[in-house]
Amino acid sequence: MSEVTEPRISFGAETLDRLRQQLASPQRAADGWPELRREAERLSLIRGFETLLGLDLNRIDEYPYQIEAAQKVLREMRGRCLLADEVGLGKTIEALLIYKEYAIRGLVRNCLILTPPGLVGQWVEELESKFNEYFTVAEDPEQWTASDLVIGSLDRAKLDRHSGPIQERHWDLVIVDEAHDLRNADTKAWQFVNSLRARRLLLLTATPVQNDLRDLYNLITLLKPGQLGTYRQFRARFISGHDPRQPVNLRLMRQLLSECMIRNRRSQVTVKLPTRHAYVYHTQLSGPERELYEAVSGYARDHARAGVRVLTQILLQRQVCSSHRAIAGTLERLVEREPSEPLIEMSRLANSIDSSAKATAVTRIAREADDRVLVFTEYRGTQQAILESLEAEGLPARSFHGGMTQRQRVETLEHFRDEGGVLVSTDTGAEGLNLQFCNVLVNVDLPWNPLRLEQRIGRLHRLGQTREVYVFNLAAPDTIEDDILDLLTHKLRMFELVIGELDTILGLMGSEQAFERALNRIWQEAQNDRAFRAALEELGEQVIVARDRFAGIKEADLMVSQVFDE
Repeated sequence: MSEVTEPRISFGAETLDRLRQQLASPQRAADGWPELRREAERLSLIRGFETLLGLDLNRIDEYPYQIEAAQKVLREMRGRCLLADEVGLGKTIEALLIYKEYAIRGLVRNCLILTPPGLVGQWVEELESKFNEYFTVAEDPEQWTASDLVIGSLDRAKLDRHSGPIQERHWDLVIVDEAHDLRNADTKAWQFVNSLRARRLLLLTATPVQNDLRDLYNLITLLKPGQLGTYRQFRARFISGHDPRQPVNLRLMRQLLSECMIRNRRSQVTVKLPTRHAYVYHTQLSGPERELYEAVSGYARDHARAGVRVLTQILLQRQVCSSHRAIAGTLERLVEREPSEPLIEMSRLANSIDSSAKATAVTRIAREADDRVLVFTEYRGTQQAILESLEAEGLPARSFHGGMTQRQRVETLEHFRDEGGVLVSTDTGAEGLNLQFCNVLVNVDLPWNPLRLEQRIGRLHRLGQTREVYVFNLAAPDTIEDDILDLLTHKLRMFELVIGELDTILGLMGSEQAFERALNRIWQEAQNDRAFRAALEELGEQVIVARDRFAGIKEADLMVSQVFDE
């Protein structure tokens, strides 16, 4: 498609600065909104996209290839594109740059974002923290049309009780993440997206081909029906008769795909993440800590098998793996509700322990580190134990958690960036943080959802990091946490994966939630730690199968990449 030459309309820098300040505010309906609307209407007349007006409004570091991708979609593709960059190159950023540019110019007034269930929160975080955009999360049927800016899971949207209002509405822009889930045109998901009244459509996936080239054909058909002809024509012209993943007639295929598909590869751009080094740091439990671990594990598993507050029992198991301080408060509350002898004894034991093996390990790591250290824990009790241990050794440390005000958060992060030391953070406190100025991470306890663990690492091992990253994962030998860490390290090999690959592998197993549910079920049903390890081995075999399937996807992906290699 040839580029359309459009007139430039200039306006004063003062007006643009005022508009940018207003657009950057989350309170879009504040005083001055009518003036903002008039300026937006004026900007909508500027049909050329030589300059992206939204770059100054975002709290991100854009890369040239991302800006070029956004401009190509805006100028040449009329907002309909398959964004298929390799994993870790920032397809989400490209999509939101496109959205923001349309929104500033008044060309997109309503937008629908569809993601896998486990990624809705991550998208909301990116929208708010980096783009000052606040979308309604749709969980009930009426919420899909209650706002102009809506985000929700594709799995929920395609359900009959949800889909009707979504299909009836005219959308200025629809964005679908992990669009490889639409590779089969016979599925309800593909048919639902195909039925949407979307003026503009962005499909995001790093793996547009997972089985054969028909996957790619089905995705392109959603964007631009007829672009590749009928499937029979496509197969005859572009697919090798010997291998359904091998493209032929590359020049013509490249020409057709370039009109509605963008694919950046690491080998073609200057972005390269530094090496990530991951270590298992074994902590030796003291006698009382081991006694508490065994008592809680037996109690929790027995009650979970009996169906007694299963989620509470899983929480007890995870907390006792973190520290005695993490579980002490929970045990006290359970004793108030049910003053049984086992609970009273475990509570007494938890409160009698005066040191934490994991807190001691963090202190050792922090003492040996030359620079800043980021520490993650799920529990405030463990956080406090670590802070006390660091303080006792004279090491500068601060806490970071979800209960802090925005001003406290900003001041704490600025101090960590400028003065160094140790930042001990909970998961909820660290949502939306970019900490590329730090390169040492300690995972004190282990989320049973590996994607959450990857998200922790992604706070500092991300675009913009210039140094090698060191990740220390703490676990006590002969504990359930150590067994799970062994699965993640040696079977899933998650610490060797490139950013984004973990999502795909877990998706092949169902989802990251399915993986966590499998761990919960295995733990609940196991009679003891030995039985748990045996069941974990079976889950490990499923992981290996998913990794092998992913290797096949990568091989197919390399074949498709031939289309874009000059």
